[in-house]
Amino acid sequence: MASNPPLIDAEVLREFFEKAEPFLTAEYLAQLSSDLAGRRLRVKAALPDWPALWDLALATRRLPADERALWQPRLEPMRGLMERADVPGALELVESLPERPKWLVDWMTFWAHLVNPEVVWWARWVYTPASETGALLLLLDNPTVLQGAADLQGAYQRVSDAVRFLAAVLDSTRQLEGVEAEYRPMATLALVYTVYMFTMASWKLTEEFTHVLPPFPVVVRMLLGLNRWEGK
Repeated sequence: MASNPPLIDAEVLREFFEKAEPFLTAEYLAQLSSDLAGRRLRVKAALPDWPALWDLALATRRLPADERALWQPRLEPMRGLMERADVPGALELVESLPERPKWLVDWMTFWAHLVNPEVVWWARWVYTPASETGALLLLLDNPTVLQGAADLQGAYQRVSDAVRFLAAVLDSTRQLEGVEAEYRPMATLALVYTVYMFTMASWKLTEEFTHVLPPFPVVVRMLLGLNRWEGK
């Protein structure tokens, strides 16, 4: 039986934007959009080689050397698929592996997304099925629509459908217009997750301890994986 289509709760989305609004200056959004576009141009011109494929991706930049050495030859066949942003082909390869490290889908879809922003980056902070957490769940009218897929391809399709619905809501409500449309959904999810992080910190810790978090605008850029690309 097909799952219900994902629906973004526009009122909840508006509330997240209201909390983030003090940080969303025109200058900040313009720089964010420019940096995302510049990164895409660099990757589309030439996908990085190892070890940059590890170092520049949020999911693997801290991956131990022995795990990198183990997985690099296994993932070399995926390079061409990522260069073409062929996520179905890459997911088919992932599903053929005897084991699947928790960072793999995040890492692979990150590079495919940089080549083609219309391809959805399934970052772990966007949605983690095992713990049922992530920015996307905070916005869905019915979070269970992401559950129950028969395979990895089906699960990714549900996440993609939800992110594309978010893009449609952003277009219709004219939110985050300071960022180019193709980068708006992921930027929005990063904003949502940053608001969530700061809110949870203020609830669970004393006010002093919330200062261990970097400034709000910096966290957004970190989630989008931009901090390692500065100066490149």
